[in-house]
Amino acid sequence: MMTNKSFSYPKIGLLLLCFLSFSVILATIFYNYDKSLVIHFNQLRNPFWDLFFLNITNSAGFIAYGTSIILLLLSFLIKERAVKYKFYKIALAGVFSGLAVTLLKNGIQRVRPFQLYPAIHSLGPGGGWSYPSGHTSDAFFLAAIIWLVYPNRRLLIVAVYLWATLVGISRVYLGVHYPSDVLAAVAVGSVSSLAAFVVLDWFIKRSSTGQFG
Repeated sequence: MMTNKSFSYPKIGLLLLCFLSFSVILATIFYNYDKSLVIHFNQLRNPFWDLFFLNITNSAGFIAYGTSIILLLLSFLIKERAVKYKFYKIALAGVFSGLAVTLLKNGIQRVRPFQLYPAIHSLGPGGGWSYPSGHTSDAFFLAAIIWLVYPNRRLLIVAVYLWATLVGISRVYLGVHYPSDVLAAVAVGSVSSLAAFVVLDWFIKRSSTGQFG
């Protein structure tokens, strides 16, 4: 049975660093492959998959931030501290992810693929800058924080990660993101959740020992 104590934070961090490194390499050295993959997946479109992936992509922010807001509101009605803290961690992960994506998008200012290549037909929402994918980061912050907060809910973890993966695929299929944008978002969303989990754990422990006065 998996518990939070079994997590190896250095290994998780190394894995996420690999995702981010692959993203940077794909976006620079192997940019032609990055571009070609968007064009390839975008040209596979048909009415069924268009509708399927459009619904998947539209669910990202609604599910991720909707869950965070609802749980944050519920935390004010629940007296059990352990449950409240879990809800706080989920909400804080959403805040960290949103801030990180906003800062990176505006700092890097990468143009979206459909804005550069006429062969790519945009089928879904995609305004602003491209790197990293905000929708994908939303989905993966939720998946990661659920894994961290509820490590024994294996079916839930698998279901949320499957959904998050489909969100990432949808962004490329719809022509609004490069694969490198999605890989970076996996790392950003996951790191945001890991940071929220560790920071709030630290704060709770310090508070319980009276180290904040």
